[in-house]
Amino acid sequence: MIGVLVVGILAFVGISYFNNKNQPPVTPTATTETKESNQSETSGEATENSSQAVQGSSDHLLKLSAKERADEATEAFERWYTSFSNGDVILEINKELLKEGSGGTSPIELQTKLIDNLKAKFGDKVSDDFYTSLQTSFNFNPVIVDGTKGLTISKQNEDQSQWLRTWFLDTEKTAQNTKIILRNDFPYEWVDWRNKGRNAENLKNLFTQIDWDNDLTYEVVGMTLKNSHKNIDSMQLVAVLMHYNEKNGKWQVSGSIGGIM
Repeated sequence: MIGVLVVGILAFVGISYFNNKNQPPVTPTATTETKESNQSETSGEATENSSQAVQGSSDHLLKLSAKERADEATEAFERWYTSFSNGDVILEINKELLKEGSGGTSPIELQTKLIDNLKAKFGDKVSDDFYTSLQTSFNFNPVIVDGTKGLTISKQNEDQSQWLRTWFLDTEKTAQNTKIILRNDFPYEWVDWRNKGRNAENLKNLFTQIDWDNDLTYEVVGMTLKNSHKNIDSMQLVAVLMHYNEKNGKWQVSGSIGGIM
């Protein structure tokens, strides 16, 4: 599995609101509206590369056109993204823990509980390395009970690649918070990384661990978090690597992502 994060100056190719400076800022829309608009916008962008090698790809993927593979990966992302509601509580503590001298709960206990709750919520819609990568991120940026903010994720490391994975997590309040919640109100769209994105000068250092010429088991979905008003800071643009798991025959959200502040 790919466990390497990639971070760089990201201007997603094939997503008009990511790279058209003449357009007004994007306002996040409801997931249902985003799904409908993005399906229509991206459906014609996947192109078949007749010279593309097929090494390491499953029989299922070989039978599909590039558009069909892109559609499958995007639909798998949508199934994960719509499997929870915006604002769903994924971790909650008792208000007593906010009181000074209460003893609190250790960051390891909090992150373990949070990841266990995510596993119960997401199941195999995400890959195993989604969870292990997130756990690594929490080792750098722990889940804590802060005296002022309450339950939160504390950014304690300058490595932006570790902070990226928290993009779908938020807190309910900025102060004396007791809940970590899920967010799914960010617009998203499939990105033609294989034919366009990886060839752009400002994107060439992203997802370089993938053999895009020969491996059909990867696709990219991008999100914009601009004007998202999150209580937990995030990158403005995020790209998620989707991976086709040949063992269970499913596209999954992987633990590898890229983004820009």
